[in-house]
Amino acid sequence: MSRNLAPVVKVSSKSGFMANQRVVGQDVEASPPQLYTGRIHSVWSDGTAMVDWDFSLNHQAERHLVQSGRVRLHHLSHTAS
Repeated sequence: MSRNLAPVVKVSSKSGFMANQRVVGQDVEASPPQLYTGRIHSVWSDGTAMVDWDFSLNHQAERHLVQSGRVRLHHLSHTAS
């Protein structure tokens, strides 16, 4: 059985997120949960974004938040400027 999956493409916005927007990423798997600030570089049709973090993520946060270079939007929230 084959499935035709739509290709993942860069989009202008998704779920209220767009490029150049400031965000906070939350690593809920950390104990206690950790917050990381950054700016969205690009948003993708599969509900992910490439984020330029203000500071390098530690190994644990990288493992929890980033998959194939992108972060799922449900890990992000909007922040003021």
